[in-house]
Amino acid sequence: MMDRLSVSPPLQQFDADVVDSEEYSELVYTDGNDHACTRFALEYERANIPAKIVGAARTWKALPSNGSDGWTFDNLVGRFGDVAWRFSDIHGEMLTLRTYGKYISTAEGLTDDSPLAIYDAEFGDEDSPTSVLLDEYTVPQCFSPDLFDLALPSASDGGDDGGTDDIATCANRPPYRWILIGPARSGTGLHVDPLWTNAWVTVLQGRKRWLLFPPCTPPETIGMIEDQPQIPSSVWFRDYYEKVTSVDWPEERRPVEVLQCPGETVFVPNGWPHLVLNLELTVAVTHNYASEEGPFERMWEEVATEEIDFARRWYAGMLARRKRLADRVKEYHSNTLCDKREWALRYGDLRE
Repeated sequence: MMDRLSVSPPLQQFDADVVDSEEYSELVYTDGNDHACTRFALEYERANIPAKIVGAARTWKALPSNGSDGWTFDNLVGRFGDVAWRFSDIHGEMLTLRTYGKYISTAEGLTDDSPLAIYDAEFGDEDSPTSVLLDEYTVPQCFSPDLFDLALPSASDGGDDGGTDDIATCANRPPYRWILIGPARSGTGLHVDPLWTNAWVTVLQGRKRWLLFPPCTPPETIGMIEDQPQIPSSVWFRDYYEKVTSVDWPEERRPVEVLQCPGETVFVPNGWPHLVLNLELTVAVTHNYASEEGPFERMWEEVATEEIDFARRWYAGMLARRKRLADRVKEYHSNTLCDKREWALRYGDLRE
């Protein structure tokens, strides 16, 4: 199975488009020249379809081919081998990178169906020795600005909840950036990204195999069973891959397939169930972000339901910096309050 997944998907209509980062970073004016966005935001974020982007990392220091060692696993061990890295946002398990390197070389790491992989959302925190890595890559310019950056800091983090010069920091917003490190057969099981956000993932070392399903796909048909544990990606490929790529699978549910190599970036649209399998030892960086070019009101509803305090600070930031967005929130609240929905009742007092 791993050998089959290591080759590019067949060139069929449900494979991801491949676009050049520089070309799709050009600004396009819409809505009677009243709104500017990138060509990528217009054609992919607004259309809500996946893509593979080339060239986005061509100037990154993190990319090994740019005259430096970059973010290879061996180089990261040399720089941060004694630093403890996280395996999840949920639990507190950590290992030093040097110890993790020993684990993936053991019989367990080499044969486990789902080896441990690093998912560290705190690598860029100010007090982390790995925060210097933030200077070694940049968010690709083809993507829309992250609307979550509008949120005001909380009072406990030094903000006054009313100033206009502060922006949300990583500490007072939901986790949104991660370094991902894992050996062959590790990966991320089938899931939908939180808070109706988009995501981008850039590989620096190794290769990843992706499947992304249209939002109309019934979750239970692809193994996303409510209240059941997530199926490890290597097990999922073994048990479901033939089914979802067969000629009998409904055309409207056909997955977008991607083979991702170093320097390439995958765009994951909001609401798309997806899973990722590492085909070899892989290092990547990923960000989730909130785009204006999409279902903004649906995203607000999700944030207002799942992240109550952040939603209030985000709305305050909209009032201070993006009045039109704040007006859309108020209008949506006005309509939804009539339906007596729980999330709207929590925010029924939103006002200027």
